[in-house]
Amino acid sequence: MSGWTITSLRIGELYLPHGGAIMRDPVHCWLVRGGGRNILVDSGMTDIPMVYRKLRVKGTGGGHAGVTKALAGEGLKPSDIDTIILTHLHFDHADNLDMFPDACVVVQRKELFAALDPVPSQRIFYWKPTLANLVDRKRPDQLMLVDGDYEFLPGIRLLSVPSHTEGMQVVIVTTTKGRAALVSDLGDHYRYWFPTDPRATGHPQRSLTGAFLTGNIRSESERDWQGAMRRVLDNSDIVVPAHDFRIPRRMPDEWFAIPESTDGDLAHVPLEPDIV
Repeated sequence: MSGWTITSLRIGELYLPHGGAIMRDPVHCWLVRGGGRNILVDSGMTDIPMVYRKLRVKGTGGGHAGVTKALAGEGLKPSDIDTIILTHLHFDHADNLDMFPDACVVVQRKELFAALDPVPSQRIFYWKPTLANLVDRKRPDQLMLVDGDYEFLPGIRLLSVPSHTEGMQVVIVTTTKGRAALVSDLGDHYRYWFPTDPRATGHPQRSLTGAFLTGNIRSESERDWQGAMRRVLDNSDIVVPAHDFRIPRRMPDEWFAIPESTDGDLAHVPLEPDIV
């Protein structure tokens, strides 16, 4: 199968304190379809009331309602999903697994152990319900642990890229137009991948010519992260970040490496006062 299709599902937003203001962070999963298969890459965040109780962060959507609504927009029910590939196990990417009791969840073995004993700065991002759900799943029908790079299906490759987390993986999906890398939080906005390009960022940084902007939530060194991003670009044609408003909605119908401009990048657009 070399003609997979990908639909970006926005299931909610997080409103994150940032530089004395609030940054809007859209939360995405991806629906990969082809050959009668319905594969979900990441399962999204928990509901906002729980996020607020744990982190004092507001937002919209998420939870079972957010995922159900997004799937319904594609004519699907949770029971129609046969496989879930988790890029990593942070709360905004790997919650809601209880909605998919019969699906097979695919995750890096290193990431499961990272969730058990994370680097200290990431303890707040790994939540017990996700870990408990994975541990209770029957192997191999409901849980598949992989070690390193893995050819999951023809046209779907899992690339092991320790960086943001110890068991981070990027899903490379081959479509009729090329290979799309669902990079999740390995550079979760276009500005991380193209830090000198004014189409990707309103603040180009010439000092990063030939390099990338790395995130500050990471388990590995900056050099490891830089190498991981380079490796992804070497193995794909476009990248699709998890938390950028401008990502393609449907691929390959919509296909670009970099957005046309920063228009539509709503991360720093002020929220209404009653929301803040």
